[in-house]
Amino acid sequence: MILVIGGRSQGKTQYVRENFGVKEDEIACGFGKNRVIVHLEKLIREQGAERVIKSLDELYGTDRIVCCDEVGMGIVPADAGDRAYRDEVGRVLCRAAQKAERVIRVFAGIGQNIK
Repeated sequence: MILVIGGRSQGKTQYVRENFGVKEDEIACGFGKNRVIVHLEKLIREQGAERVIKSLDELYGTDRIVCCDEVGMGIVPADAGDRAYRDEVGRVLCRAAQKAERVIRVFAGIGQNIK
């Protein structure tokens, strides 16, 4: 599995299309048979971290690509629930990065290999 991270609207999906030959119909926001899963941060909010971690565990060692917005940067939210959500996303990304074959950070449409 390849993990692609970066800030919102930094070109992660376009980067994946251009560099991995992915077609539009191979991209979805959800776990399924699609080659690329986008907006992992939304799935964590909707399904919870534990369920997302279990779904990710099935993807390691495959050719799947997972994209996630980095939500832990910037101003710390005043709301305790929003802070907890940021922390959950960070924990899921740490685990995913450890197990992924590759990790790429995209900033302004430029990919940087981290792992």
